[in-house]
Amino acid sequence: MPDLGWVGPAAIIVAAAALLVLTVIVVVRAQRRSRRVRAAASQAVSEAAAALLALDDAVDGLDLDFEAADALESADVPSDLRRSRATAHRVRDRGYSDVITLDADTGVAARRRDQARRVRQALAVQHERVAETRTRLTEWAGSHRTPDRLLAAARRRRDEVAATSGDPGPLLAALRARFDELDWADAASAAEGASAALADADAALARATNDSAPGHLRDAIAALHRADRHLRAVEEDHRVALQAADNAVAEAQAARSELDEAIEVATSRPEACREDAAERLRAATAELDDAAGSAARRPRETIATVARLREERDHLLGDAVSVRRRVEAARAALPGTLACARAALASAERRDAGSEDAAHDDDNRIAHRLRLERARRHLSAARAATDATQALADARTAWAAVR
Repeated sequence: MPDLGWVGPAAIIVAAAALLVLTVIVVVRAQRRSRRVRAAASQAVSEAAAALLALDDAVDGLDLDFEAADALESADVPSDLRRSRATAHRVRDRGYSDVITLDADTGVAARRRDQARRVRQALAVQHERVAETRTRLTEWAGSHRTPDRLLAAARRRRDEVAATSGDPGPLLAALRARFDELDWADAASAAEGASAALADADAALARATNDSAPGHLRDAIAALHRADRHLRAVEEDHRVALQAADNAVAEAQAARSELDEAIEVATSRPEACREDAAERLRAATAELDDAAGSAARRPRETIATVARLREERDHLLGDAVSVRRRVEAARAALPGTLACARAALASAERRDAGSEDAAHDDDNRIAHRLRLERARRHLSAARAATDATQALADARTAWAAVR
């Protein structure tokens, strides 16, 4: 009979080794998820976001330099400068994707920390390359452009901006004649911003006439960008207000019928709805009636109220209605919600473009830009979606990010 006396000690050794390996795995996993590692991961993500903000500002500055040097569309610009600018844009855009992903990551903290550090490093490297590109562009412009040519190009740009958009006064006057201030205040603010930006551009061009330093032309181009954004905003606000006026009454009437049906569901099946659903839906009905009463003077506000109350209704009813009814409700709510999301995003983008005072610290600036980027992505997804329910969910997410 074989001697099996060694089996016992061997089994003990194997079990001890397995226990040791298991202990090491548990300890390593715990460390990778520890509070200190999570704090390090959050710090790394913040540093990556700061690097993204720096690169974003640098790329915007590079674009201004290209335009001030009359190099955006000129055929004589070296291909390596064009490629460097295109690469900077790609890295900046990818950086937004990476930072948004990291910000939402709830997985292993150590992995999140390491990825954030890689993203920060890549953004920092690109920031240095943008600085090098700006230096090379300045050197090239010094030997291939004359101050008179650059000044003439900037003046042409100023004339193009004014001619393309025209005088915003008549559009604003039309809005004031038909609607309450709440529905044209943004347009008025944009018109004032356009006037101030054009004045800044003219002052910078006047300085450039007597001083060939490139900074004056760059200031003029930056002011013209602001003016163009503001002038287009007035046109967009005018279009949105007229569109809302055409649809506000019908939307309010449709929403009123939908809320009446929702109250019936909440009353007959309270266990399938949110707590106090019927009472809250009655309150929503009263709010809608108030908004409908001022639809003629406040159409944009009415459309926004309808979209918000439809969202609240869907939340209160949950799964108490059939899938078919939910799809029908989504199709009805989608156009108004998309309009609200687009308008809110445009308003937020104008605020971002105009927020140049020092009171906006870097943390707030990057947080605001990340919200804008999330809203853009969800809005794009809503437009591309073929399923009404998913499209509505993306549109509401986009709206919530910027309202």
